[in-house]
Amino acid sequence: MKEAKDIDDSLEFLRSFEKNANETELGELILQRLDRKNKSLNLQGNRFTEAEFKKLFSLESLKYLKSIDLSETGMNSKSIEYLCSSKWLENIESLLLSNNNLDDEGIFLLSKSTHLPKLTSLDLSSNEIGSLGAKVLSLSRSLNSIYSLNLSYNRIESLGVHSLANSDFGRRLKVLNLRDTSIDNIGMNDFSTYHLDKLESIDFSDNLISDIGIEALALSNVFPNINQLILNNNHIGDDGIYALCQSEMFCNLESLFLANNDLTTDSAISVSKSDTLTKLKTLDFNNNDIRSEGTKALSESTNLKSIEYLDLGENNLGAEGAKSIATSPYIKTLKFLRLNNNNIKDAGVTVMAKSNNFKYLEILYLENENWIHSEGAKALAMSEAFPRLRQLVLTLNVIGDEGAFYLAEAKSFKSLEQLNVAGNKITPRGEDALKNSTYLQHIKTLELV
Repeated sequence: MKEAKDIDDSLEFLRSFEKNANETELGELILQRLDRKNKSLNLQGNRFTEAEFKKLFSLESLKYLKSIDLSETGMNSKSIEYLCSSKWLENIESLLLSNNNLDDEGIFLLSKSTHLPKLTSLDLSSNEIGSLGAKVLSLSRSLNSIYSLNLSYNRIESLGVHSLANSDFGRRLKVLNLRDTSIDNIGMNDFSTYHLDKLESIDFSDNLISDIGIEALALSNVFPNINQLILNNNHIGDDGIYALCQSEMFCNLESLFLANNDLTTDSAISVSKSDTLTKLKTLDFNNNDIRSEGTKALSESTNLKSIEYLDLGENNLGAEGAKSIATSPYIKTLKFLRLNNNNIKDAGVTVMAKSNNFKYLEILYLENENWIHSEGAKALAMSEAFPRLRQLVLTLNVIGDEGAFYLAEAKSFKSLEQLNVAGNKITPRGEDALKNSTYLQHIKTLELV
């Protein structure tokens, strides 16, 4: 009976749009971009005139939708007015408005809308929203169901952060993206002042945060339920990581992103010895300087006993760093491993190929200046250490034709779907061997150049 009802609902959904869209160019586009199963409409990348926006938001059929993507459609304050006044968006749960021309005036109109009672997820990334826009949004009394907010790539600055953190609107959020929003240590200090006890994930990437901002945050209890913290591309330094690792607030943290933060071996040691970071499943140290000593500390820590995603790319690990991971008594649950730009050489790859730690590994990045030759390719090809490997990236190494021949004969790569060996001095002979391999039968994507 349920299946029959679902079919009836789906047919009614489609017929409604067919009836209302008519034969206009806009109507045809809408029918093409409908997802009946998920009751969503994806119009991303289609530029509309004000007249078309007005017609779009007047369609009664919109009442059947749960999600609408209007990213890169040229929306401005005038077209947002049509959206906000539409009475047919009452069932919308997800609204994507990224990469448009929305400014503080547009956000003011959106904050006053009473026609979005079920909206839970709002994406406003890459617009022209300032601190005033963040303030009016935080004061909204009609957008009461939103728990996921993306304000990345706007200039909301620390003043806007203060408004969000000090509001009922902010205290309802579970997911908050503030990437590249000009937040500095003052903004971090504002966050540390208030209590956002529902927040589970926050992105502070690409801002102006140093150790001072992280120390202020670490001394607070502003995010007691946080499980994902993204801090990529700041200037946190070892002192900031030490403070973070000592904070009891992060005892439930499962995902920690620290790429490009001026970190050294000391930061890796801090993570390895932390009494609170005991539940990590994702750890990103990409583009720092933790070296083999830091990798050894992480590999010998029980804090990584549940790790599934590990990115240690561009950290000067050398072969010894790769060996530490391969021989770790705790790192045995990995699904994703990235070791690009680490000079691990054939010696590091050979130890990895003999390891028992990678039986769950699905994605392996060994690209760019790892100086892997045919010997390393041979070790990988003959290895039975990667039974679930779906993606292998060896870009910009030096495996040559000989290495390509070894990979073409890899009997154990039964699950491999993507193989990238571009930039490896492989001639057409080696390329043909890979293309015609009887062993790489499940390859969907083969990148050679």
